[in-house]
Amino acid sequence: MPKVLVANRGEIAIRILRSAAELGWNTVAIYTENDTSHASFAEEAVKLNTVADFLNVEAIIKIATSTQCTHLHPGYGFLSESPALPLALAKAGSIIFVGPSPETLQISSDKMLSRDLATSLGGVGYPVMIKALDGGGGRGIRVVEAETGVDEAFKRCLGESPSKQVFAEKALTGPGWKHIEVQIIGDGTTVNHLWERECSVQRRFQKIVEIAPSQLPRQVIHPLLDASLKLANHLKYKGLGTFEYLINTQSHNWVFLEINPRVQVEHTITEEITDTDLVRAQLLLFTPQATLSSLRLSIPPLPPTTNAIQLRLTAEDPKRAFQLSPGPIRASDVTWPAGRGVRVDTWLTSGPYANEASSDMDPDAEWVVGTDFDSLLAKIIVRGRSFEEATAKARRALREIGIGGGVKTNATVLAGVIDHPNWASNAIDTLWLERNAVEILQLGDEAVASASGGSVDGHKLKMRLGNAKADAAATSSIGASILLQPGTLFNLTLSPSAPSSTTQTATSSISPTTLTSKHTLTLSTIAQNAFPSTLSGTLQTSFSSTPLAFSLVQSTSAAVSSGAFEFADLNDERHVAAPMTGKIVEVHPALTAVDATSDSRLVRKGEVLLVLSVMKMENVILAPFDGAVERAGKGIKAGVVLGEGMLQQEFWELRLLILEIQRETESHPISTPTLHSGSLAFGTKLSQYKYTLVQKGQVKVVVQRAKAEQEREFGIKPSIRIVS
Repeated sequence: MPKVLVANRGEIAIRILRSAAELGWNTVAIYTENDTSHASFAEEAVKLNTVADFLNVEAIIKIATSTQCTHLHPGYGFLSESPALPLALAKAGSIIFVGPSPETLQISSDKMLSRDLATSLGGVGYPVMIKALDGGGGRGIRVVEAETGVDEAFKRCLGESPSKQVFAEKALTGPGWKHIEVQIIGDGTTVNHLWERECSVQRRFQKIVEIAPSQLPRQVIHPLLDASLKLANHLKYKGLGTFEYLINTQSHNWVFLEINPRVQVEHTITEEITDTDLVRAQLLLFTPQATLSSLRLSIPPLPPTTNAIQLRLTAEDPKRAFQLSPGPIRASDVTWPAGRGVRVDTWLTSGPYANEASSDMDPDAEWVVGTDFDSLLAKIIVRGRSFEEATAKARRALREIGIGGGVKTNATVLAGVIDHPNWASNAIDTLWLERNAVEILQLGDEAVASASGGSVDGHKLKMRLGNAKADAAATSSIGASILLQPGTLFNLTLSPSAPSSTTQTATSSISPTTLTSKHTLTLSTIAQNAFPSTLSGTLQTSFSSTPLAFSLVQSTSAAVSSGAFEFADLNDERHVAAPMTGKIVEVHPALTAVDATSDSRLVRKGEVLLVLSVMKMENVILAPFDGAVERAGKGIKAGVVLGEGMLQQEFWELRLLILEIQRETESHPISTPTLHSGSLAFGTKLSQYKYTLVQKGQVKVVVQRAKAEQEREFGIKPSIRIVS
C-alpha cells in the first residue's frame, strides 16, 4: 500500500491528504507549534523543530524514511521546486518524489534557465522588474521605475530569495497586459493541456482572484497552448505544471514568464471546468505503469462549457494598506458558504484524526494567524454554466462568509472586484487592482452594506452572535478558563479603583470618561483568569503607584517574542511605532553602534532602520528625518517578532515602540545643529542662537546679524532613541 508524506501545511496539505485518502493511501503530515489543523487529516503526524524545517531537506527526508513512506508530495512553495529534494530522496532509498525530474526542476525552477529555453530577450530600458530567481506568490518581485530605485529593490528581492539570486527583465505591466497561465499534465512521455486560467487581478504581483477559462477568444489562447506543449514535450514533463505568460489584449503579442513545476494554488478552478481531480491524477502518475492514457487524460479536452472563479480570502486589512491581521480565530466565529457550485478549501477546519476537543463542533477549537506563513485563510471556488452565473454565485458566497475573533480579511476587496463594471466587461489588467483600489474598496463596502441592510458593519452580525454564544458558554461554565501565555498583547482600559471620598470631591466635576485611560500591555504574570471574553479586577502597573481597576480585552495581534519591550505613546512626537506585526530580519548599523561615537550613530531621512518580514515579504521602516541613535532598546535584534496592538473600539492605535526621537528644548539643547546653506546641519552648538519650539518637528531659529533679525524655520535634526 502506498504511503505518502505531505511536506507542506495549510489548505494545500489538506487537499493532497484528502485525495490520497480517497485512493486508499496511508498518509503522514508534518506540522509546527500552533499550526496543526492540516495534520488532523493524516493518519500520522510528525512535529518539526522549527518553521525553518519546512525548507530543511535533511529533516524532511529523515521523517519520510522513519515513517516508511513510499512517496513524498511537496505541495507548493517550500521545497516543491528544489532539485535538491528529489536528488536527496534518490540517494536515501526508494522514496518517490511526486513531481518533475531533478533535471526538469533544474530548468523550470530557475526563471532564467526556463526563460532561456523559451525565448531570448534583448536589452531593455526602464521600467524594469527585479525578480528573485526562486521567488513566488508575489515575493521577491519589485518594479523599478528609475535607476534611483535599483539598490533598494535589489536588497528587498535578495532578502526574499532563498537562494539569494535575482535577475532583471523588462516590466510588461499595466493597461492591455493580462496574466494567462496554461495547465499542463504529463507522464514523462506524453503531455497534454487542461486549458488556461486568467490571474490578472493582482496586488504586488500576488494573485487575488482567478478565473477559468479566460474571457479571451479561443484563437488568442491557442498559441499559448501550443507553446506550453512544445516546452513540456522538450522537458519530457511528468506531473502537474503551469506555464505562465503575459498577453497584450490589443496586439495579441505575448511573452513567456515562467514554469511552475508543481500543483498551483489556483488548480481548483481547472478542476471545476474539466471535472478532473488534478491531485489524484498527479499521485497516480507516480505509481507503476500509470500513463495519461490509462488515466484517460491523453486526449486534448473539449473547449470548456462552464466557468469557475477562485477568490483568495486572506487575513489582511485593506483599510490599513493590506497589513497582515494576525490573531486567534475560534471555530464558533467561522461561517463558510455552501450550496450547489460552491467549494471552500481552507485550513480553518479539523479532520477525522483531530482530538474531539479540536473538532469543528467544539466552540473552543481555535486557530492562530501568525507571521511565519502567508495570509491565505481560504479559497472560495464557484462554478457556473456562464461567467455571469459564476459571478452571481461568487457574490452570494461572499455574503455568507463570516470570520470573527477580530481578524480582518480582504472580503470587501473581493466583493468590490466582482461588482466593478470592468469585471463584467473583461477590462482588467495586471495593475488594474492597484490603480482602482479606492473605487474597489468603496464598491466592496457598498456591497457589504447592501447585504446587511444598510450598515457597513452589519456583515459582522453573525460574527457577533457567534462570539456572544461562545462567550456566554465560557462565562457560564464554572471554572472555565483558557491558558494565556506571557507575551500576549492586550488592549487595556483603566479607571481609578474605589476612589476615596476626598478623591470623589476633588474629581466631582470630572466625568468618568475623563478619568478613563487606554493603554496596551503585555502580561508578565496572570493572577485571575476569567477568559475567553475578558479579565477584570485590579492591576498593579507602572501607570500608577496604587492598584487600578481594569477591564482587559485580548488584542487581535499574535503573541510577540517574550522579553522586555516598550509601547509607543502616540501623543509623544519622539515615538515611532512598529506599523505591523513581523519578524526583524535587518537592523540599521546605527542601532548596534549606540555606545560608539556620535558619527556612527547618525541616520538620514529615508534610510532603512528596520526590515520586518511579514508572510515572507520584507517591509521596511524608514527614518522619518535625520537624526542620531541615542540607545538601542531591549528586544531590537534580528529574529525577534515585534507585535502591533490596536484599540479597535476607539479607532486609534497603540503600537510597539521601536523609535524614540529626542527633541530639543531650551532646558535641554542638542549640541549639534547650526545654520548652514539654508538648513540645520550637524556642527556647532545651537545654544549660540535664540530659538523657541514652534510646532512638532520644527524649531524657529532667530539669527543675530548686525542690527537685523531674520527668522527662518528649519526641520531640526534630532537624536533618535531606539527602545523596541
